[in-house]
Amino acid sequence: MAKLKSNIIFNFLGSAWLGILTLAVTPIQVHFLGVEAFGFVGLITILQVLLGSLDLGISATVTKVVSSDHSHQRSASANAVNTASTVYWSIALLIAALLWLSSGKVAAFWLSRTKLDPATVTLGIQIIAVYLGLRWPVAFYTGVISGLQRMDVLNLVKAGVHTLRLVGGVVVLFFVPDLVAFLVWFAISSAVELVVYAAITYRLLPTLGIWPRFSLASFRDIWKYSVAMNLIALTALVLSQADRLAVTKLLSLEALGYYSIAYNASIVISLVQSAINSASFPAFSHSFSSGQHADLLSRYGKASQLMGLAVALPCFALIFFGHEILHLWINARVADEAALTMAWLAAGFFFNAVASNAYMAAVACGQPHLPLKVNLVALVLYLPGLYWLVNQYGISGAAAAYAVLNAYYIFTLLPLVQAKVLHQGFGVWLRANLLPFLFAGGVAFGSAKILTLAVQPGIQTAAVFGLGVALYVGIAWLLLSNALRADFVNLLKRLTRR
Repeated sequence: MAKLKSNIIFNFLGSAWLGILTLAVTPIQVHFLGVEAFGFVGLITILQVLLGSLDLGISATVTKVVSSDHSHQRSASANAVNTASTVYWSIALLIAALLWLSSGKVAAFWLSRTKLDPATVTLGIQIIAVYLGLRWPVAFYTGVISGLQRMDVLNLVKAGVHTLRLVGGVVVLFFVPDLVAFLVWFAISSAVELVVYAAITYRLLPTLGIWPRFSLASFRDIWKYSVAMNLIALTALVLSQADRLAVTKLLSLEALGYYSIAYNASIVISLVQSAINSASFPAFSHSFSSGQHADLLSRYGKASQLMGLAVALPCFALIFFGHEILHLWINARVADEAALTMAWLAAGFFFNAVASNAYMAAVACGQPHLPLKVNLVALVLYLPGLYWLVNQYGISGAAAAYAVLNAYYIFTLLPLVQAKVLHQGFGVWLRANLLPFLFAGGVAFGSAKILTLAVQPGIQTAAVFGLGVALYVGIAWLLLSNALRADFVNLLKRLTRR
């Protein structure tokens, strides 16, 4: 349990740094590039997730295989890991080549409603192809390091390379405020990132070979789990990216720019979620493979309550004070255009986060078919609704559809995992992990928003917002379980002694 706690702390520190960096550089990027070109930069994330379907579930499988291997230096999983490495590098080359060769078609199909020069758009996609090809194997190395449960190393490396990319990008824009130059820097930084990740992973796992190796027997051992994870990834890919794809295709590139800004502001919730999930998955897998069901339940319960506690604060802050935050962060026009969209996205990220530990438990315990079935049903219901909402309400409609989709997981995936995997009732989860923090967030930030009507804009509004944060922390603390509260007290005592 101590390993899980320390890994979550390291992940929180890493995610906090990434969140601060993202929030700091976004207004600078918008200033130098403009909203439309910033929307084009947002295409990087969309393409990266879209091409994630070619992952074949390998990165998650690697994490599970390594974390479940109890042999000396993980020698039992060496063939499987090296086989996965060979497949991953092959996919990286394929991705770069395919996207480069189809850059003109991608530009014509997805980015027809733009004022940017067509030649610049095509060249930009070609540079993105190089960037994505270089970044692709990083997911494999991240999977290995996560399986080893070395989140201290992983977050240190992640923070370093992201700092290089984002701060270096600001420097480039300062001297050469040009979209192509900015994208070239991203490609260069991805090459540095790949070298660093590879070198550290080889040092942590000596059984990982430098040269390609492929074992058909090892591939057979892991392919069923990998296929199941890939099917989940494919359905999740469509569900998670359909909103931005719909905005890109049905609306203007400027609309995508506003949507990307709102998305970047809400991404802080996703960073908190990732900090907990990436530590929980190998820990759940280790407990399950060791036959320690009581330990699995304890870890799952604490991780789920910590998730609700941590993500409710930024979620309700963005919902009730989104306009003020965007006004201060970017400018008044962006606040007017994107505040409602950001509120819906924040709600969607919140629902996704609180349901995510159930997904982690299902795949860690060898039952990926549960989230797969839930995703297949969601596809049938979500896509028509998304199309209608985007046509009717623009980017706010896309964000609302995303929020409803993730609320659906609360009442479908969670009850299934509680019953089939953890053998607990759904009501137990609701009372411990969702309702307390919905109450705390609604009361704290709702009251603060009402108070803002009686004060002058500016420093007084900021003070009232701070009061809302303090009120949330106080209410949430009282609603925490005794076990998690004791963990926090012990952590504070250790930090104080140090």
